[in-house]
Amino acid sequence: MSELVNTRELTPGMQIVLVDGAVAEIVSNPLDGVWVFARYLSSPVDPAIVGSEEMIFAQDIAAVRRER
Repeated sequence: MSELVNTRELTPGMQIVLVDGAVAEIVSNPLDGVWVFARYLSSPVDPAIVGSEEMIFAQDIAAVRRER
């Protein structure tokens, strides 16, 4: 099991990995602990959503993508 991500610590520009393998960049965070707004950078399930922005539910976030 992966470690839970504290959405209140996510700031604009950070990248997250979703449970479906998609990668998204945080656009804004209402700091409610439940939702963040993010732009898709990649999506193995649906490449058509790359570039679109969407509200992401906390339970759909698998990890914070660390700098390489």
